[in-house]
Amino acid sequence: MADSHFAPIVGDGAIAHGSTADGRAIPVVVVDCANHKELLNLVHLHVSSPPGDADCTWGANKKHAFLLFSFSKPSVVQFGLMFDLQSQANLADGIVQSQGVYIQPSEFGSRVSEGLDGPKILVEVSPKTKLPDWDERLIKAVSQKMRHKGMSKRQAKEAAKEYLKRTREIWSLRMSDV
Repeated sequence: MADSHFAPIVGDGAIAHGSTADGRAIPVVVVDCANHKELLNLVHLHVSSPPGDADCTWGANKKHAFLLFSFSKPSVVQFGLMFDLQSQANLADGIVQSQGVYIQPSEFGSRVSEGLDGPKILVEVSPKTKLPDWDERLIKAVSQKMRHKGMSKRQAKEAAKEYLKRTREIWSLRMSDV
């Protein structure tokens, strides 16, 4: 798949609201739509139309996880998001754990806080799309990052497991829990 298929992620964060997703925090990816005008148009269409239809598929290689989107309503649009597993493991895993993602074009704010009132799309990411070796991939990527910072192989693997456990505790919080 060509790099041009992927909308560049220029920012990220999370939004939690008691009336959405049972109060779970949902990751937000801010994407540059300069070369993805069809995605920007899709976001505009969602403002004045009922929820659309989208299929999502996860993929991965040694360095990256890929989330591929195929929208059929309100218009036909296909694009992907690419996550560097060493630097964006928490973001990618947050999407898996919360089973959704907001897509916010950078035209409405390069930070999540700047685009809170701007249009964005909430996409459900079914748990069925999770890769069978997801946890192992994350542990390996985070462990490699920790090895580069000077930890031994054993220490890095244990620290990566602990990191994953703690970030998942955060993703599991609900608005009623805070």
